[in-house]
Amino acid sequence: MEEERKGAIDIDDVGVTFAARGEIVEAVSNVDMHVKPGEFVSIIGPSGCGKSTLLNIVAGFVKPTSGSALFDGAPIRGPGSDRGVVFQQYSLFPWLSVRKNVEFGLKMKGTPASQRETQARTLLGLAGLLAFENHYPDQLSGGMKQRVGIVRALATSPQVLLMDEPFGALDAQTRAVMQEILTNMWQQFRISVLFVTHDIEESIFLSDRIYVMTARPGRIKAEITVPLPRPRTPEMTYTPAFIGLVQQLKALIREESLAAMGSELKEGGLSGFGIEVGPRGVEEVV
Repeated sequence: MEEERKGAIDIDDVGVTFAARGEIVEAVSNVDMHVKPGEFVSIIGPSGCGKSTLLNIVAGFVKPTSGSALFDGAPIRGPGSDRGVVFQQYSLFPWLSVRKNVEFGLKMKGTPASQRETQARTLLGLAGLLAFENHYPDQLSGGMKQRVGIVRALATSPQVLLMDEPFGALDAQTRAVMQEILTNMWQQFRISVLFVTHDIEESIFLSDRIYVMTARPGRIKAEITVPLPRPRTPEMTYTPAFIGLVQQLKALIREESLAAMGSELKEGGLSGFGIEVGPRGVEEVV
């Protein structure tokens, strides 16, 4: 009998409120979101809409104020090794070598030293980093550091990988390469991934489905299925299907970004200053 796959995430009618400067702030409201085992799902939306809050709920760092958050049918009560987390900041231990960074989670689980080394070296080999196993983080490029972070998160054999804008700090070329590396690694492991990003093209290239969120308080505005075949290749980004999805998501996000920026922008901020500015610049009109 085939073993049932794990890695299901079920967020039902979740709301989160925070106390900030003596006021109650509603971060997300009435959110329903689901990730099936082995599925790659992205969350996209304007800044401050609650994307990272939802990911932190699944990670066990934040408790919902209302609603329920389940992992494989059980309530999420805190962090666990069944959920690996990768942040935008590299968060590597600078005093440990690359291999020792990857081994860290295994050491915390009580895995014997010889087994830790074997698993770490195998994963580093898959990520093209085996030649750097004895280097330290400050000797690596940004892309290499993030690859180490992903490998470290995978080392404990999690059922789901939670990624909070992991490529946000990288330059455009490195980011594109990292997207290819991630989708290729996902093809091999086929664990569930919940991925937070601001990048529309990135979300399409990586994902099976995309949740689009509204401005705060964040709600689900749309759920988009990505019909592109696997494995994903850079050439797909030039296809009519990909370009059509980009346009669809841009329209959805633009509407919410304007809402997030406030009424002043919607009422006239996109129409220019509405004044004549001469060769002397702003000093003529102030």
